[in-house]
Amino acid sequence: MAAKRKKIDAAQPASPEDAALDAALRLAETRKWSEIALPEIAEEAGLSLADMLRAAPSKPALMAAFARRIDSTMLAVKIDADGSVKDKLFEILMRRFDALAPHKAAVKNMLADLPRAPVAALCALPSLLRSMRWAAEAAGIRTASPLAPLKINALAAAYLAALRIWLDDDSADAAKTMAALDKSLGRLEALASSFPAFLKRRMEPAKS
Repeated sequence: MAAKRKKIDAAQPASPEDAALDAALRLAETRKWSEIALPEIAEEAGLSLADMLRAAPSKPALMAAFARRIDSTMLAVKIDADGSVKDKLFEILMRRFDALAPHKAAVKNMLADLPRAPVAALCALPSLLRSMRWAAEAAGIRTASPLAPLKINALAAAYLAALRIWLDDDSADAAKTMAALDKSLGRLEALASSFPAFLKRRMEPAKS
């Protein structure tokens, strides 16, 4: 009689990094981010400390992994080639807010500690700028030009302005966030349109 075959679960197990990140997000939903220790996250994730070290050696590393996960969702669907750059950026960044929405409580607790933790805030900056660079590329904005850092920093400022509204936006359709993002991107569009003229004036020789 043939031995009974063990049923194989088609679902693939989460990677150690995914398990650690999921655990960190669960803990951060109800606790201050600064109070959560890496061993607690490892225990919640069912990882040994050695596995935790390889998967996420620090809390900034976990935040960077979270940013990459959100970026992947933000970029999952190709943007329609039609429409203005502002419209494309609006769609892309609202998709980012949609991806963040299930984790709003955790995001609030993570961000609340940053003003009191300058080192952590400094570590989070590269992830933010990388995310904005990908958003810009998805919208068709060149990020290899000499003005690229200025573009990315300006887009990050527009996103952060909308993020502050999103954190307290309890509307069902995120109307407040959409209005704030539209306003911020409108200002950015106006600045971008006036910048070439500004450069031209600066390069013109002074009149004697």
